[in-house]
Amino acid sequence: MITLISNVGQLITPLGRGAAFGGAMGDVKTLRDVEIVLRDGRIDRIGADVCQGTPDETIDAGGRVVLPALADPHVHVPRLVPGDGEADLEGSERKLLRQLRRWYRRAFREGTASLEMKCGGERDPDELTLLRAAQEASANLPLRVDTTLFLDGRAEDATRDDRISDLIGRVIPTVKRRRAGRFCDVACGAGRYSGRDAEAVLRAALSAGLRPKVHAVGDETEEAARLAGSLNAASIDHLSDCGARAARALRRAGVVCVLLPGSAFLRGTAYPSARRMIGDGLSVALGSGHGDGERALGSMWTVLALGIEKMRLTFEEALTACTLNAAAAMENADETGTLETGKSADLVILDMEDVREICGSVGSNPVHEAIVGGQRMSES
Repeated sequence: MITLISNVGQLITPLGRGAAFGGAMGDVKTLRDVEIVLRDGRIDRIGADVCQGTPDETIDAGGRVVLPALADPHVHVPRLVPGDGEADLEGSERKLLRQLRRWYRRAFREGTASLEMKCGGERDPDELTLLRAAQEASANLPLRVDTTLFLDGRAEDATRDDRISDLIGRVIPTVKRRRAGRFCDVACGAGRYSGRDAEAVLRAALSAGLRPKVHAVGDETEEAARLAGSLNAASIDHLSDCGARAARALRRAGVVCVLLPGSAFLRGTAYPSARRMIGDGLSVALGSGHGDGERALGSMWTVLALGIEKMRLTFEEALTACTLNAAAAMENADETGTLETGKSADLVILDMEDVREICGSVGSNPVHEAIVGGQRMSES
């Protein structure tokens, strides 16, 4: 299947198959008046007059802007909205599946190609049920969904040792056996797991083939950052700031820092120190935090805008944070996050002729057409 996307006015993309660090986050490529050839769901060629022969399908971009599809590396399974007639567990699971499918389809319509779904915490049903639901809900959609066993350690003080034993002896081996998750994310900080307990759980997860992530809790994040660096974690999430020593450990280990500007926006707290982190040579990604609590941002375009307006990122840095680095936080940057030959055809055609218009449309969906894996939303 060969698809031609013709009449692209502006194509803007970061480049690379791994996370961009520090000043390199501002390096993006801009092409004008080009076309894109997709072959069997992958990018085949980009340039002026590069299509040879007659394509099976042609999409006229109409002189619009084309960007890589976005990635959201921090999403929680949404809490069920109370309803009638589904108080039993089986009914609740059916409702959760419907809720997840609606969320996935909305994310796709708004140009998100991949997301990480964190399953667990203070939740009922349990983590394994949530992991299964998150995977099942993505069936028959081109959206790439990575599931994460999320352990927040809240309200477990009286039974902490028993809980850790259960995680290591039963939960993590079951996740491995059922192939229910790719990552294990453990909350480390005040009122959650200590650094020692978090390390014990994450090392067990590593042994089971789950990639580690660390969830930084509170203002004292040094211990969480050092733990993420020592374990070569895929990412450290919810980070607000870190000192020079911790920054060196994260940089050496190639850990991506996932920041949540939406959390600061909704709670009226200070925004993460993205400028300082980039100055320290770190790799910064942005996530929505959707599903974490009763109120959360559901749009990665709003997240991108907050990165620019409130965290003082340049447009280029914010784009990289929401595409290449967000994909790297899910260890998918070799497959998605940029528009380059050989990568998955994950892109958005925006309803604008100049990308500078994006800052004037905060809160709206600028996507004219979303394509993920070569598949259009209307086809899913």
